[in-house]
Amino acid sequence: MKVTRHRDKILEALREWFRIHKQAPTLEELCAELGMQPRQRATLQRWLQTMRGIDVEWEDNAARSLRLLTPDSEVESKPQIPVTETLRYLATGLAEWEKREPLEQLHIPKALRVGMSRMYLTSLLSGDELAPSNLPEFFKWAKKPVVEWKPAAEIKNLSSEVTLIEDGLVSDFALQWQVTGSDVEMQVQEKVLHDVLQYCRVNQLEEQYRTLRKLIIERPVLPYSEYRRLLSSTQLRPLRDFLLQIYVDLVDLAGDRDYHFCPRCKYIMRSRRDGTHSCRNMTCEQLSAKHHLPPLPSVPKQEAETWKAVTPGVHRYGTLPGLWEIHLAESLTKLGVRVTLWPEIDEFDLLVEFSKKVRWAIDVKDWSYLDEDRLRKVEYRFDTNETFVVFPDEREEALRIGVQRQHLEPELSGVRLKLFSEIIFQAKKILEKKNHA
Repeated sequence: MKVTRHRDKILEALREWFRIHKQAPTLEELCAELGMQPRQRATLQRWLQTMRGIDVEWEDNAARSLRLLTPDSEVESKPQIPVTETLRYLATGLAEWEKREPLEQLHIPKALRVGMSRMYLTSLLSGDELAPSNLPEFFKWAKKPVVEWKPAAEIKNLSSEVTLIEDGLVSDFALQWQVTGSDVEMQVQEKVLHDVLQYCRVNQLEEQYRTLRKLIIERPVLPYSEYRRLLSSTQLRPLRDFLLQIYVDLVDLAGDRDYHFCPRCKYIMRSRRDGTHSCRNMTCEQLSAKHHLPPLPSVPKQEAETWKAVTPGVHRYGTLPGLWEIHLAESLTKLGVRVTLWPEIDEFDLLVEFSKKVRWAIDVKDWSYLDEDRLRKVEYRFDTNETFVVFPDEREEALRIGVQRQHLEPELSGVRLKLFSEIIFQAKKILEKKNHA
């Protein structure tokens, strides 16, 4: 049977699809992947017929039954479990287990249990390596160099000597990988943002970093076709592996018949027993009601199966704080000020430039309480005229910035505390003075 000259292009598109998505594409979706028009589906179907039984196969009259037959495609289609996330679960669980009293150590910490499960699933998918199946086996494994675990090969510059347990104690290496907080799963998911930051700094990918940050803030949920286009875009292609960790299938986050999204943050909402829906973030609920934000269109489950969403941890630590950063940047830009988001690959949140001589560095904080230790870690920028930590006005009742800054600012080495409205007012004064001059 003749194999068409389009074979390689079709195979590449299918391998890419199955690498990211669980379900097979429809003819329309495959047309989109190949840059063809929907009306060309008959042409595509003829091409596929020449490959049937050689490279691809499907069930007649069965939707989404297209599958690859070539051996190398099987490897491409396996779901990936990021080894960095697995190590963070293992390290966090080990550190928690070590702190427990002897009798409490009989119960495996949740983080350690999740990490071991991910190891086991990774071994099943690879098919050539056995993972520890119980605690004694795991502790024996944890004393061996991490590099002997094949999936760890993706971690660059990993010393051949580091282990998770050293001399009977949790190693320094493991302690560096642990996460802290009440919700380990969210903390592990949030760490991918730190990995993105480090990778972009090492490789000087400032514009790519800015593009990804804006994407997770402005599009925390998106159709698969748009997600695939973004993965292949020039700006995001270098960060592709991180995007595969950041975005998951929407239907994996909830099992609703219809999916509803927050009018403010645009993330999937929780279903209440009375049939209504609420955002996972209380501030979104309050602001949506205050500003009478209209509801967003819902997505039926059948359609949602082809949508992607950021993980809850990325939503909590990336999307939500980013909304305030973009809001302030847009408010200042409308005044006619030049604003750069996350300058120098996120050394701080906003660089505000009125002129070559008048520049502000701003860190935006959406805190529920004033964390004085974290405030002291904000460094004054000597390459700017002012360094501000700025809080949304909606937080003033809880934080009382107007009162607290009087005794806090003398200890902050020149860093000043402001509310959004105060920053806007101060910016207007500078612009009025500049225009008057």
